[in-house]
Amino acid sequence: MMLSSRPRLAVGSVLGLVLGASLLLSACGSSGNASGPNLHLVSAGKLTIASDTTYAPAEYKDPNDPTKFIGYDMDLAREIARRLNLTANIQTATFDAIIPDMSTAPLGQQKYDMSVSSFTINDKRKEKVDMIPYLTAGESILVPSGNPLNIKVFDDMCGRTIAVQNGTVEADEVRDANGTGPGNSGQTPDCKQKGKLIKILSYDDQTVVVQQVLNGRADASYQDQPVTGYYVKLNQGKLDTGGLTVQPSPQGIVVRKDNAALETAITNALTAMRQDGTYLRILTQWGVQDLAYPK
Repeated sequence: MMLSSRPRLAVGSVLGLVLGASLLLSACGSSGNASGPNLHLVSAGKLTIASDTTYAPAEYKDPNDPTKFIGYDMDLAREIARRLNLTANIQTATFDAIIPDMSTAPLGQQKYDMSVSSFTINDKRKEKVDMIPYLTAGESILVPSGNPLNIKVFDDMCGRTIAVQNGTVEADEVRDANGTGPGNSGQTPDCKQKGKLIKILSYDDQTVVVQQVLNGRADASYQDQPVTGYYVKLNQGKLDTGGLTVQPSPQGIVVRKDNAALETAITNALTAMRQDGTYLRILTQWGVQDLAYPK
């Protein structure tokens, strides 16, 4: 935003700004060698960001240019990088491989610096990585137009063919409903108890998940609330929202547990974005301002 005039700054304020900028530059230019807080970046001058770029409208390939990634997560990630004086290096990744690829290698040899990819915050993930809350989203069902099988709540999926993306909390929930999952999703084995198991179709690519509903192979798909809404709008007359099964809960930016300086820098950048209105402006541009965290 351009202003017609600028207020005068006191000498102390100017000095504070200069010192603050110097500290930020020393931190953000570091890949392990520069002075100041050590961010342990994959590449000097870059913030290497992993994202499953099949999850519209959060992160997906631009239909007009498949070499570019768009979505509200992508805009937030680029703005965080900009505020750290780094270039955003967004790399497409398989969703269920992101956390292992970030957390298993020694610090300094990690594949990514952070991930913004619609990760719901839960205890299982927090055992391996830290997660900075930045959004809320519920879970919902995507069905053929008119919802012919009347799938509105979770238990309505018992005995049906349901498509999910690998590595998601939704995939864990449908498996736990069958009694074959990790047992920590919060979903009780209802379908097993009813003797009506869910037939699960699982894929790495969310667009393939949705395609199963469009081509009739799946009775429904199960994913985050904004994703359901996106595909309903994209396929008007073909798809509908079945129902919201889980109320919105926080999603998190994923960072390593042992890279405290970078985690602090990202957290501070996100806080500043909230305070100056940039955060809400980005969400509003994508029509998901109701998912802001905190409200």
